Amino acid sequence: MTTRRIQSSRGSLPPLSLPPGALAKTDQQHRYDVDDEPPTIEPIEHRIRLDFMTAGPVRRSQLLDQYNPWTADSSEADPWREAGQSKPFGLLYAEESCRRTLAEERRYYDRVEADPSAELDDVPSFLAHRLQMCRETDDPSAALEEERVRRERWYSTVIPWMNLYHVLKRSSYGSLLPPSVGRSADIDELTEHNAFVGMVVVDDGADIRTVAREHEIPGRFVIHERDLSSSAVECAPSPSDFGIDLPAPLLVGEYASGSRYPLLPWSDGLVCSCPCESPRGQAPRLPVSTT
Repeated sequence: MTTRRIQSSRGSLPPLSLPPGALAKTDQQHRYDVDDEPPTIEPIEHRIRLDFMTAGPVRRSQLLDQYNPWTADSSEADPWREAGQSKPFGLLYAEESCRRTLAEERRYYDRVEADPSAELDDVPSFLAHRLQMCRETDDPSAALEEERVRRERWYSTVIPWMNLYHVLKRSSYGSLLPPSVGRSADIDELTEHNAFVGMVVVDDGADIRTVAREHEIPGRFVIHERDLSSSAVECAPSPSDFGIDLPAPLLVGEYASGSRYPLLPWSDGLVCSCPCESPRGQAPRLPVSTT
């Protein structure tokens, strides 16, 4: 498989090797085979990023004071309505995107249910892969229904209620906002509790001191892949799971909670490798920044 090797401006650091799936479609080396490399990022995740970009800034007055995502359910009253607050426009757009996507996907389940051998050429890649997996089970009909229910929960509960609502709190997103509306955010304030550090991620068998000497950097900037927080969560992908060769120079978020997650280059943005969609309903992996 062809990879894109990006050389660091600092010659002593290792290059960053990215698989074709991580490259923007405008890249000449972009090549993606959904059969060989089933997609792990859904179109809805990119759509949500665009929704928030289109909506503009989120105001502090629109953030929730209290919200527990682990006890919440979409059948409950909307927490913004309960608090008498207006929802951020980005959230309104994202919820509509989820409802629209769920409605659009229903016809694909109906097609496969009516004809198990139906073509999937026009089905979005991620969903096509999931439907194909259902076909290959001992009971395709039951697997298809289970997938349908799982997807409905993903769009109606997991994405909005367990993730977006949780982020849009004063204690979460609010900690990134400046205390005064009249002035711009201070970078020192933004990183007072959270830091983003350039590090060299190495495989678990590598010797930290040897790598540090080889690349002429302090040992504190070298980290074993197993020591990233993503390695402690079954459903969270590691850099090597994304097809990124190690050692790799990556940006790592060091958060106030003590967790450390790498930010991985993928298409035209950075993707946080925090816990992703799983049968247990963990958080989705959302692009956090664009280049």
